Amino acid sequence: MDYEFFETFSPEITPESRPAIPSSAYKPVKRCPSCLSVFLTDTSCEACGRSLLYHPVGDPFSSKSLYGFKERYYTSFPLYMKYLPVFEDKTSAAAKSYIRQLVKRFDDLINAFGMENTIIAANRRYFYVEVMELIDELLRYGTRPLVIQQKIENKMLETGPLLTQELLLYLTESKKENYLTKPWGQSLMDHRIGGMRVEYILKVVLITATIVAIAVNYYEIISSQFGK
Repeated sequence: MDYEFFETFSPEITPESRPAIPSSAYKPVKRCPSCLSVFLTDTSCEACGRSLLYHPVGDPFSSKSLYGFKERYYTSFPLYMKYLPVFEDKTSAAAKSYIRQLVKRFDDLINAFGMENTIIAANRRYFYVEVMELIDELLRYGTRPLVIQQKIENKMLETGPLLTQELLLYLTESKKENYLTKPWGQSLMDHRIGGMRVEYILKVVLITATIVAIAVNYYEIISSQFGK
């Protein structure tokens, strides 16, 4: 009968002389980001079925980023608006959908900065720049600075005081230059010619034209009754 022999430690080896396990042998336990289960395959969670190939922020400058949203939004513009963006209606349904995408992207990035190993160190600066540009764009489309400030402060424990302070300082400077501009019609009415607003000039012209028209009609009525 054949016997299998297994190598064993010598009985002379004591717990103190036992070879130490190198620290590099220990690996952090991987958990599902959704249900925190440790039963994972290379591609999915066996407990809840979530795909592990999904990444919350993707790659820098990808279609999931501000730049991808912005390109698709601008591509949807009519031809005349692409050449004359002043006619863009920032209160339209398309603009509101664009804003919702920006808000979600901003939230995802802030969350990612507070999560370990979510953002590769080499990509961290690219996403930091994207966060700043998101602040600019959100302000341009009418998001109140206080709303953005609260989003940043609510994640301070996760992101750390340094990043929080940097983003709050940037928000303070950005809101001085970036804000929701008036619709083109209102801007035209507020434009001044010779010190007078266009709206005032048009009102004067309209009232004058109305008075002249009434006077002419009244003159014609009087003339028809008494003769020329």
